[in-house]
Amino acid sequence: MKAPSHRPFSELQLALEPARGELVRAFVREASLAEDVPASVASLMANDTAQAWLAICTQGSHLDRARVAVMRSHRDVKTRILLQGHSRISNIAASLAGRIRCGAGIACRAHGIDGWEISLHRSLTGNGEPHVSAVEAPLSTPAPPAAARDYVIDLPQKSDAAAIARCFLEVYGHHYVHSEVFSPHRYWEKVESGELIPVVARDDQGEVIGHVALEREPGALVAERGEAVVLPAYRGHHLLERMTERLREEAPKRGLHGVYAEPLTIHTFSQRNDERAGMPVCAVLLGANPESFRPKGVACPTAGQRQSYLRTFRFVQQPAARTIYAPAPYREMLLKIYAGLGVTASVAAPSAVIARESRTGIKVNDRGYGMIHFERIGPNVAIELSQALRDVQGLGASSMQLSGPVGDPGLPLLTDAARTLGFFFCGLGPAFAEGADIFLLQLLSEPLDTGKLQLFTDIAKELVAFIDRDRSAAAGLSGVRRI
Repeated sequence: MKAPSHRPFSELQLALEPARGELVRAFVREASLAEDVPASVASLMANDTAQAWLAICTQGSHLDRARVAVMRSHRDVKTRILLQGHSRISNIAASLAGRIRCGAGIACRAHGIDGWEISLHRSLTGNGEPHVSAVEAPLSTPAPPAAARDYVIDLPQKSDAAAIARCFLEVYGHHYVHSEVFSPHRYWEKVESGELIPVVARDDQGEVIGHVALEREPGALVAERGEAVVLPAYRGHHLLERMTERLREEAPKRGLHGVYAEPLTIHTFSQRNDERAGMPVCAVLLGANPESFRPKGVACPTAGQRQSYLRTFRFVQQPAARTIYAPAPYREMLLKIYAGLGVTASVAAPSAVIARESRTGIKVNDRGYGMIHFERIGPNVAIELSQALRDVQGLGASSMQLSGPVGDPGLPLLTDAARTLGFFFCGLGPAFAEGADIFLLQLLSEPLDTGKLQLFTDIAKELVAFIDRDRSAAAGLSGVRRI
């Protein structure tokens, strides 16, 4: 089965003129409503796109033509503006800063001689606090496990959609973050498109009593495990682990290379589940979400600072051996992470042959997390990185992630430039770039005490300790006081 994609349900082609802004606004709103996007979100997207259109018009000319496409996935609605030309991303990002309303995600990407694109997106799942998974959190009044029965783990049928909705309704009420589970039609549409790969648990009467799914981003070869629920009366039988194992068997059939999860660090419940599922930690995402992004009614040791996540991962196909251009300060830790993932990795000798120039993309999501990705790394890397950092900060990023391919000979150059700006270790993204691995660094603009993080495994604790040391070392190199 091919990878899912956002489906462009409408596209508009027109001249790049400020006077067309109202047409763009109306088009985006009506196209969003046609795909059942809530009216409030459709209006916000329309306003965002109109503002972006005006910003882009200041960089182009009326002789240019642009394409505006509106797309929807199970997670968000997106508007993409594509334009031929050679305008620098930095000019566009600077024009966008301050124009887009809070809550929108922004991405800018150059395509070389093919032009460039601006993407705007808004979440359809809300930006409020996350739910503690019903299969993770301890019950305030623990329900005794149901008597041992022959539970069945299998793939759901279309006729199961209503029963799945009832499971989420019983556990979460109407406030579950992925609202499509309450609409059998919308839920099954996501399954058929390949965006959602679910499995269910059944009791001995064939009734659905649990659910977990892989959520797949467009074009990705990895998918995130989520949408997990087990009815209270049936907990204590390791149904989550059994469903996760079934997903591991199903994922390769859908062309996936791996499965990941991003457990909270305000408690260790989900981290324990990932450990049992054979998903070791490969990265620590410090400050990835706002301080308020935490479950209500649950003790929060990390209150007062942006919330952090771990990233856990498991290959679902036998991984090939890797040859990596590991920067010297991170060589040992990268090899240790690869070993934990069951990957044979060797360090390549330094190479003088690198790309002629760098190619980058930037993104700031609706939670203030900025991402800078180097698709390729050239000798101008320091200049490109400095500009990209100013761009994401100008677009409102509070925490930032930097990534580059581990197989790019220019990676040590990128790392050296990044450390002088204060970037420090984050981890590894296995198969995250169209099947290729990416090296991750990060940077904070607000204080964050890693001593508050709740960590379950020894490798997670070791990784955070390494990050702390590198954070201090990078602060010394950059001359910036550690915050």
